[in-house]
Amino acid sequence: MHGQSIPLDWQSSMNLSSPGFQFSPVNYQALFLSQINTKSLFSCAQTCHSNGNCRIFDFDDQSLLCRLFQGNIITMGSIVPSSSSQSRVGSRKYNAEQFINHGQSCSLCEGSRYMRCINNTCHCEIHTYFDGTICQSQKLLGDVCMNSTECRHDLNYTCLPRQQCGPPSIQIGTVVAGNADGTSGTSLTALNYPLQVSIAADNSIYVSDYMNNRVLRFKQGSVTGSLVAGTGFGGSSNNQLSGPTGIFVDTSLNLYVADSGNYRIMLWQNNSSFGIQVAGTGSSGNTLSSFGLVGGIFVDSQKNIYLCDQHNNRIMRFSPNITDATIVGGTSIAGNDDQQLNSPVSLFFDEPNSYLYVSDSNNHRIQRYHVGVSINGTTVAGGNGQGSGSNQLNTPYSLCVSTRNNYVYIADSGNNRVQRWSFGASYGVTMVGNGSLIRNDSTLVQGYMDLRLSINESNLFILEITQNRIWRFQLI
Repeated sequence: MHGQSIPLDWQSSMNLSSPGFQFSPVNYQALFLSQINTKSLFSCAQTCHSNGNCRIFDFDDQSLLCRLFQGNIITMGSIVPSSSSQSRVGSRKYNAEQFINHGQSCSLCEGSRYMRCINNTCHCEIHTYFDGTICQSQKLLGDVCMNSTECRHDLNYTCLPRQQCGPPSIQIGTVVAGNADGTSGTSLTALNYPLQVSIAADNSIYVSDYMNNRVLRFKQGSVTGSLVAGTGFGGSSNNQLSGPTGIFVDTSLNLYVADSGNYRIMLWQNNSSFGIQVAGTGSSGNTLSSFGLVGGIFVDSQKNIYLCDQHNNRIMRFSPNITDATIVGGTSIAGNDDQQLNSPVSLFFDEPNSYLYVSDSNNHRIQRYHVGVSINGTTVAGGNGQGSGSNQLNTPYSLCVSTRNNYVYIADSGNNRVQRWSFGASYGVTMVGNGSLIRNDSTLVQGYMDLRLSINESNLFILEITQNRIWRFQLI
């Protein structure tokens, strides 16, 4: 369909759906413009043409209802089946010639359907931005962006450091465990050099409180913890811990603890007052049944325990009731080739795909192993030398992986930031932190950190080890 006006900058072309469909926007309030009753599909299209902001419309030939929307029909909504067999969706088609005068004198875009005059210069219409070729619809919450002109300013969205549109306030975190000022302590509201965090199915936060020789549980919304493992005094009895490091909570709220000072893995069943040794010999070693300092641990649905044997540069997997482990990553000799690791600290197991992700700390990279398929690791983040560039990492301490979109979140501790790498990306974007050591601002983090996603992946939890606290940041 074409408008009747001759000038190119006033003509319109439309794509039309088959009958029986309507438009469903991702954000109705942000994209809906108006609705009227018109006598025909052509009249509805003319109405959209006459509205400078309209880019999408739908029309029901039975009710004669014509609805107008702004936005990008591909990224900001869906064409869905309608209850009316006579409903159709139309969307505008655009080409570069219609915007050829962008940035030029207003005399060249006077009367244009696609641009407006601001300060004697041709600019895009409201809620659109120029991408170098045409004026695109400004983006909504969570959409990927490179600069703030791409985001809906009227909704208070800017392009965040994480390269997503959203309000600046979303960068501000909330302390959900430990003292907000970073001081250590022994009370149930304080932590002392906490090393790892785990999020349970009920959204409780479990934290290994290393210097207090205990594991605390913080129920959702509470800043007062409860003691779920250890006594608060170091020891080797079955109710004690000595320097707990890695922890993991399964779906039944059973707690696995790397009792590093005792060189054992302990299982504390839900509501139990003592633990059961399920791996390790009680002494440091490098055999298949023993290990040195343990970093992160992960337990799969079959109760296989994966652990980072940090000092022996390997990843071990202990199967239930089997004393000797299987080596699934690393060669026990520090190195930087595909099979080797150098001080692996943290891991995450993507069980459906059998992918094991490891923070290869001293090689400044994240390695991924296809368990049961290959002992060769693939670098999925970093690996470009130690540094602060967007394609580099500096002593990555911890990681977690989204099971929804395969984002890898990395505690890039040497750069005092948390990075997010998309699947297959050659660089990361900064989620939290900016490399500064300045305190008193939750957008600035420092040093060694542990990371975990909430169960529904709507929040990212960041444990600052030396600051004795856990932050919660909202994801979009």
